Amino acid sequence: MTTTTEMLRAQFDLVYGSVEAHTGDLTQEESLASPTTGGNCANWILGHLTNVQNQMMALVGAEPVWTDPGLDRNWNDPVLSPDEAFDFGALRGAFLASKERCLDTVARLSDADLARDGLPHPFGGTTTLGGLLALLAFHQAYHSGQLALARRVAGKDGVFKQPGS
Repeated sequence: MTTTTEMLRAQFDLVYGSVEAHTGDLTQEESLASPTTGGNCANWILGHLTNVQNQMMALVGAEPVWTDPGLDRNWNDPVLSPDEAFDFGALRGAFLASKERCLDTVARLSDADLARDGLPHPFGGTTTLGGLLALLAFHQAYHSGQLALARRVAGKDGVFKQPGS
């Protein structure tokens, strides 16, 4: 039987794998390529993922992924010029370096930890720690998938292929 913490750990592990695969060969310049029809560049997406991962790590009592005062803008403000961007290599390195710390901390959560109630739900009301972590895992997976599109906008091939292709 799979436990809730095992499922959450697996979800966050997939997010890290997706981020690693989609960003591995992106240069600083490529990380700034934005879709002409709107949307964010890989630099913003990874900054946003890092910002949210910091919030998640705080919830479970782990050290943050990366601290930078500029992360606050990655809630809503797009990266419009190179001087607003993060050093993509440093940001990527910090995000990926937090993987084991994140996964180990999630794995140690007890059922009582996950049942802790009264946490603010981002869309109103309250939720449990387990409910909030499930929402954050979905959020992180959603945005890590956007990195696949951002790499295509930057002129790179996709990294996840159909079996046999």
